Amino acid sequence: MPEKKYCYRYVDRHDSEGRAVIELDQCVILRETEKTFWYCWDLPYMTLEQLQVYRSRPGDRSVKRCLKGASRSNYHMTREEALAAFTYRKSFQLSRIKLTLEKVSLCLAALSRAGHVEGLEVVDGEVLAYSRTVISVPDCTIIGEKGPEAENYSWGEY
Repeated sequence: MPEKKYCYRYVDRHDSEGRAVIELDQCVILRETEKTFWYCWDLPYMTLEQLQVYRSRPGDRSVKRCLKGASRSNYHMTREEALAAFTYRKSFQLSRIKLTLEKVSLCLAALSRAGHVEGLEVVDGEVLAYSRTVISVPDCTIIGEKGPEAENYSWGEY
């Protein structure tokens, strides 16, 4: 009888008190080929054969397919690969959040400088406070400056 083989994914959540928690999700690999593997949630009291029969029912969508070695795939073969993927995902999300913060601050600062909005407190290009006092409505596009976070991205051609 073959032993169950697992694939892993680290996920971030919050506990009941709002603390950040990093958890390890563990799934069973049902079948694998040279290029892909199929996995599902572990049912610990079932053997691998029972799990394969149970999950091969028509219409069962709980079985997922994953490409091996894909850096952004959902699940990864080892815990080390899962942790590397988790840190990659979180650093990517953080850079996107920083870019969004910069864009929002620069847009509001440009509206304030152009005299369309009043009540913004802008310090070093970052908007700290915002009251909704609209003085006038712009009739054209307002282009602000490019921020330091946006300098790191390749915007490409459209």
